[in-house]
Amino acid sequence: MIKEDYIMKKRKMLCVFLAAMFVLSGHSAGYVYAAQESESSQIPESADFPPEESQTTPEALSESTIEVKTESNNTNTMTEEELSTYYGNSVFVGDSIMVGFRNYCAKQKTFAHDIQFLAAGNFSAFNAMKPVTSNNVHPMYRGKKYQVWNAIPLIGSQRVFLLLGMNDLGILGLEGARDQYKLLIDKILETSPNVEIHLISVTYTLPDLGKKTLNNENIAQYNILLQKMAEENGWGYIDLVTPISDGNGNLAAECCSDGYVHLSKTAYALWETALIDYAHAQTTCSQEETDPETLTEETTETDLTLESEPETEIKSPETTPAPNGTKDKIESILETPVKK
Repeated sequence: MIKEDYIMKKRKMLCVFLAAMFVLSGHSAGYVYAAQESESSQIPESADFPPEESQTTPEALSESTIEVKTESNNTNTMTEEELSTYYGNSVFVGDSIMVGFRNYCAKQKTFAHDIQFLAAGNFSAFNAMKPVTSNNVHPMYRGKKYQVWNAIPLIGSQRVFLLLGMNDLGILGLEGARDQYKLLIDKILETSPNVEIHLISVTYTLPDLGKKTLNNENIAQYNILLQKMAEENGWGYIDLVTPISDGNGNLAAECCSDGYVHLSKTAYALWETALIDYAHAQTTCSQEETDPETLTEETTETDLTLESEPETEIKSPETTPAPNGTKDKIESILETPVKK
């Protein structure tokens, strides 16, 4: 049993390393953990866009003043057909930032056009746990509101990419937002135990536009919590905030469409490039795990190592009960968007 655990741990470490190297070589993302199959306020809505509609105006999606490269720098990238297969079996869940990406993808003639979405303006992990009513915010699927864990089986997706937290940070704070996110993912895995979970980093606002707990310093810390949660649970994590930041922990001006937080065509094109590298890293890692030659070499090498190591008694670590306490009810607060 000790031997098998050691082998699996070694494979997982190799997989994480390979995934990170592939994405970093494409200059599109930071830390990436390989996904394994699993047994005050919200973002202000622009007055021009109702919750279920686009968060990006036609003007904002017009040609950017800078040239956007939408092809991966990775020379060993996947074909368009392979990318369409990978992301065509995926559903992207999120708030108004994801609504904007949905509208961007609908206009593309690439793999991005095949991505399916469960997104709504003002959506959050907190709102996701509420019952479906006319007043509560939930994404639509085929013209009907669903709680996401009930919609995912209907779509039949193999992978779930989640972008949530900005609206939760404003009302729950760092740890509260993280814990609420975990509750939502647990519900998703109850109804779809075999889906892969992939967490997407929360994006920044423009400089100096933070509001209470919703600020770029907390967003950066929250993304660290998400990375850790992904690593601990064997989920994927993709850093989509770094490619669209200004290098100082803020959203880059050319990547913003509304003078505050929502993204432009430039930003979403950079996301598309990052997703190419991420899919390549994930599929390469899966191939490494199932390659017979790799498994044979690892097993032989591990056998020699284990034979030379003395047996040690394994003791169970002491555990401390988790503290109780979350607010029974938290009211969402909508704030007016910052105008240019």
